[in-house]
Amino acid sequence: MYDVCVIGGGASGLAAAIAAGREGASVLVIERMDKTGKKILATGNGKCNLTNQAIRRGCISSGVYRSGQEAFPLHVLEDFDAGDTLAFFESMGLYTKERDGYVYPMSEQAATVRDVLCWELAEHKADVVTGQEVKDIKAAGKGPSKSGFTIYTAKETYQCKKLIMACGGASSSKLGSNGSGYRLAENLGHHIIAPVPALCALHCKEKYFKELAGIRLQGSVTLFTDGKMAAEDSGEIQLTAYGISGIPVFQVSRYAAKALRIKKPVTAVLDLMPAVSEKGLRVRFLWQMHANPKWTMRMVLSGMMNSKLAACLLKCAGIDGGQPCHKVGSAALEQLIVLVKQHRVHIIATNDFEQSQVTAGGVDTREIDEKNMASKVVTGLYITGELLDVDGICGGYNLQWAWATGVLAGSDAGRSCHVKG
Repeated sequence: MYDVCVIGGGASGLAAAIAAGREGASVLVIERMDKTGKKILATGNGKCNLTNQAIRRGCISSGVYRSGQEAFPLHVLEDFDAGDTLAFFESMGLYTKERDGYVYPMSEQAATVRDVLCWELAEHKADVVTGQEVKDIKAAGKGPSKSGFTIYTAKETYQCKKLIMACGGASSSKLGSNGSGYRLAENLGHHIIAPVPALCALHCKEKYFKELAGIRLQGSVTLFTDGKMAAEDSGEIQLTAYGISGIPVFQVSRYAAKALRIKKPVTAVLDLMPAVSEKGLRVRFLWQMHANPKWTMRMVLSGMMNSKLAACLLKCAGIDGGQPCHKVGSAALEQLIVLVKQHRVHIIATNDFEQSQVTAGGVDTREIDEKNMASKVVTGLYITGELLDVDGICGGYNLQWAWATGVLAGSDAGRSCHVKG
């Protein structure tokens, strides 16, 4: 029997296993993929954005983590912030560097992060089995006097005193997590907030996006669900054949996914030229039309934006692009301004779990102790990382959540086995 068993060899699971091993516990990691840490390799475009310096005690913004219990992730990160993450990795010999608050390994290779985690795990003589998916878990029972777990895979049966579920969410199953952790947690008595894709692109109803695929622009997106503003963000927006993508879209996507799941209407309002106000844009148009009355409207827009986007906007406004600009009526001009500054599109779907970076939803955090990730439902059980109903925005926040919850759970599980000194 092992002291601690960790289901899942991703970021959170590896951190948990190391923390438990440092407490002197005998540790087993069970990973369904052929190797541990596969999803780590894909983070930060292969550079692994470890954490964000904004995650510091006393100054963590409530907007960077989303959960059914908004205060839960903030309380957890008060106990393990970005500084703790850096110390954790420095203790394993990993050097880091910062760029605009984003923290990366000095090597700028995600493989370096996975390697030091695996080396540290080996240092503490943890056992790792790969290629085995957990099919069932039996707990000894409820109550403080009852603890211990039997874990069943298709190949083996394992037993442990403490169990850490770090199975991940449902995103990117080819890299590890496939959503099976939700079923396992539910079977043990936990409630699951319905998982949906997050940090993903959005599909729009409008057909003209096929003509705009590949265009990138600085803009802002404001998301409305059932007519109410849900979220907004700005930055580089990417137009695709099916809709909108890019970091600003990713940041608001979880709200679209949750609303679409319960059949609420979702729209997004795009500002395609945020550097200029509506009034300023109007002045620019009128000046051009007065100074160069024989210019076509296509020529007027050519110095302002991508030509394919300009043609699309003119068509939507009912303006002939070859028409001399002095012949454009005021109503059509106002419609064009609205299309540039308040371009409304209808969201009909999100990318699926395979094309999403994280999952929103998961184990209800009201059933978890924020100090150590221990289950309030099952004695000796801990739940960490993306399996919980917590998701962060882009920028190292989700990996920080993985490290924090993993270390807090692993440290507590290891100590509670009373095997150290």
